[in-house]
Amino acid sequence: MDQSGARPKVAFVASVYRHLAAFHLPYMKWFQLQGFDVHAYGLPDNGKEEVERIGVLCHDVTFQRSPFQLDNIRALKQLTASFQQEGFQVVHVHTPVASVLGRIAAKRSNVPAVLYTAHGFHFFEGAPLINWLTFYPVERIMAKYTDYLLTMNEEDFKRARRFPVKQEVLFVKGVGVDRSGFLGENDQRKKETRARLGIGEKEFVIVCVAELSDRKNQVQLIEALHQLKTNRPVRCLLVGNGEGEEKLRQMTAAYGLSDVIRFLGFRKDVPELIEASDVVTLLSRQEGLPRALMEGLAAGKPIVTTDVRGNRDLVVHGQNGYVVGLGHVEETVWAFDRMINRPHMLKEMGGQSRELSRQYDTFFILKEMERVYKRATQHVPYVYKQEEIG
Repeated sequence: MDQSGARPKVAFVASVYRHLAAFHLPYMKWFQLQGFDVHAYGLPDNGKEEVERIGVLCHDVTFQRSPFQLDNIRALKQLTASFQQEGFQVVHVHTPVASVLGRIAAKRSNVPAVLYTAHGFHFFEGAPLINWLTFYPVERIMAKYTDYLLTMNEEDFKRARRFPVKQEVLFVKGVGVDRSGFLGENDQRKKETRARLGIGEKEFVIVCVAELSDRKNQVQLIEALHQLKTNRPVRCLLVGNGEGEEKLRQMTAAYGLSDVIRFLGFRKDVPELIEASDVVTLLSRQEGLPRALMEGLAAGKPIVTTDVRGNRDLVVHGQNGYVVGLGHVEETVWAFDRMINRPHMLKEMGGQSRELSRQYDTFFILKEMERVYKRATQHVPYVYKQEEIG
């Protein structure tokens, strides 16, 4: 401890508290164990209470999702003033707009160590030209104000290695998934969950856990279900909400699929819903490294997903699922049909998924992040470092 007796401080910054609550609580707890005061910055939402519950001091910031909204200027001023007042030793930023503003504020406030986790760059193979023209130059410039840039898929890692970061570009396999929450299929629990949802034991159940949006591309899933011809009854569970919900509901009704597709909204029983399913699917247009698929792996489920960055990192085609072309409805129909008509494949592929999930276990990701954080805090001589993860 320094002579003033002050404890070191770390700030976690994201566009909304919900992001921090969903993905970063274990890392906040690690800093607390090391003797840090932990602060969080975000736009107020239903995740704030969960962050505060573990003893983190929250600061509300008027972040706007679009980088072109003027309220972000106010957000930058709020961040800079607070950073200068608090005197952070470490700042870890997340999400596109918040990460840019957070790094500018950290630079203005002389924060010694700045980390940035890229949860999937907005420029990627096949991305619209406007994404490259808008986001690529910004990320490259902001790399100069970043000590450690963490990526979570192979494509982003290879590209980011060419960025002029101050210290190092690292590859960390996502934010982790708690495999202990997926202890293996329990037939009785699965039966009870299906009964609560009004689903029969012999129905083939597809589950998609994702925001209802153009990016998550549930349209391709609905199109595939419309074209799928099978004698076995099929149900599809859409778990999540979002601005695309009304459009998807209208499409479902127009195709006469209202009895097939269930809109479940936001749920806290996702592990049970995945357990009750036969297949986990995510047909998104772009991803970083999707937790929804990592949870599917941990639950020992076969996967049907699109051939885009992040998704293809988690599925070995033909081993633990199928990788289909983005927009290729026929391929998607083929993948589901093959699984429906070859039930023995579900168990084999599910076993492969469970095995693959080991490398994404939160325990191992935490260990990896612990090493990164210790390197970033070498300049803080009075960090306790009395307890390690695990």
